[in-house]
Amino acid sequence: MANEKVLNFAITVDDGSRRVPILNTDGEEIGAFHFHPTDLGIIERYNRMAERFDAITEPLTALDVQEGQEIDLTDPALVTALGEAEGRLNAAVNELFGSEDAAAAFFGRMHPFSPVNGEFYATQVLEKVGAFIGAQFATETKAMSKKARKYLR
Repeated sequence: MANEKVLNFAITVDDGSRRVPILNTDGEEIGAFHFHPTDLGIIERYNRMAERFDAITEPLTALDVQEGQEIDLTDPALVTALGEAEGRLNAAVNELFGSEDAAAAFFGRMHPFSPVNGEFYATQVLEKVGAFIGAQFATETKAMSKKARKYLR
């Protein structure tokens, strides 16, 4: 006789993911994302995104904004170009982290192409992300290497 009760259960495994807060320069949390520091594919995905950055921002180059020129934020061409570039960037960031909401963690409070200290906010974010990935990956591979040495002697 079949058991009429349906059992709910889950399998919990440590996939190495970590919740990483995103802080502004005042130390306030402005977002958070989940990161897998042992994901061997993340470096390749980051490099691929960096290589495609010009293609991601290509809609903005068609605007032909001259230095010192005032930008009309109501210009339909500007609004369209910003939206297209933002969509491309969001897709790339979500692909990088294997998440549907990673881009929102970084760009949910501020448009990625907002100017900050003379460059796009997104450029600063991606530089910090690259440095973070490199540091985390180095830490994890060092720990793994230390454990592997005792088996390889």
